[in-house]
Amino acid sequence: MKNTRLSFIMNKNKKFKFFLLIVSILILIISLSIFKVNTLQIIDYQADKIIWEKKLTDGDNFSIKYLHSVAKTPVIEFFEIKNGEILLTGTEYQSYGAGLPTSAGQGNYITADGKFIIENINQQLPEIMLRVSDYAQHEFIFNNKTFKLYEKVETETLLQIKTTAFSYLSFILRRY
Repeated sequence: MKNTRLSFIMNKNKKFKFFLLIVSILILIISLSIFKVNTLQIIDYQADKIIWEKKLTDGDNFSIKYLHSVAKTPVIEFFEIKNGEILLTGTEYQSYGAGLPTSAGQGNYITADGKFIIENINQQLPEIMLRVSDYAQHEFIFNNKTFKLYEKVETETLLQIKTTAFSYLSFILRRY
């Protein structure tokens, strides 16, 4: 009889451990489905294809650098991620070319080291639409890494830069 009782207890213990395992897995799946991860994406808009993507945290910065089409001088636009949104925070350029501001509508306009700088713009953007060209030599800079967009995509490709929130589960599954 002792063997029967012992096997009953062991069987019950196995069922309980199996139940705990199933409950733990369900809690993990539900948690991964509820909690979100923000990503910054660069998408080939026509092909609807992600060509670059990184996980974001608030305060991440990136910039877009290009040559002005007329003045042929560098222009850099600075962006920050805040609450999962893109903020244009500033711009820097070396000459007054067509389309470049001569004063600040938003932010602080200063001149320093032969450059015109507008700081503290803080304009929220839902997305950035950028037509890449080899003559403007568009570059995307994130975490001090430069991605020469004009070398990664064909000239005149329309890119969309945006933030997207995914559940952690979707984010993990998209990787595989």
